[in-house]
Amino acid sequence: MNTVLFGIKGCGKTTFGKMLAKEKGCAFIDTDRLIEEVYQINRRKKLTCRQIYEEVGPVHFRALEYEVIQSLQDVQSSVIAVGGGAMLLHENIEALRKNSHLIYLYFDREKLKKRVLSEDPLPAFINPNDPEASFDKMYDEREDFYKKIGAKQIDVTDMKDEEVIQAILKEIKNGQ
Repeated sequence: MNTVLFGIKGCGKTTFGKMLAKEKGCAFIDTDRLIEEVYQINRRKKLTCRQIYEEVGPVHFRALEYEVIQSLQDVQSSVIAVGGGAMLLHENIEALRKNSHLIYLYFDREKLKKRVLSEDPLPAFINPNDPEASFDKMYDEREDFYKKIGAKQIDVTDMKDEEVIQAILKEIKNGQ
C-alpha cells in the first residue's frame, strides 16, 4: 500500500512525505516534480509547476496532473505527495484510493494564509489584487471538498515534525 498525502498548498505534504518515506525506508514521489519532468520531456522546456500553470492554464495543467496520477497505478509501497488541486478530480481520488492510504494534512486557515501569502512570488492561484479573499475562497472550496473524500485527517497546524510522522504512521497502521 502507498501513502498519499494531500492538503492545501503549504501544509507540508512534500516535507512530511520525504520524512515519512525515510522513516518507512521507501520511495517518495512528488506529483508536482513528475508534472515538471513530463512537461520538460514533452515541451523541451524546464519550468516549475507554477510556471506551467501560468503558461498552459488551469484546464491543461489539471489534464497533465491527471496523466501523472494515472501513471502511478502500478506504484507500490511508496509515499506520494499530490498537489493541492489534484484531489479535486474524482478520477484522481479513485485512482489513488485503489492502492493507497489517503491522509489529509489539515492546517488552520489563518496560520496557513499567513504562510502562503508571504511567498514571493505568490502562488498562481492567488489573485495579487485581492490575495486574502482569493486565498479564503480557495481554502473554503478545497477544505469542503477534502473533507468529503473520507480520508484520515491529521491537524498538523501546531504539531512538531516528528509528531506528524508518528500520527501518519498510526493512521496507516489503523487503516490496515
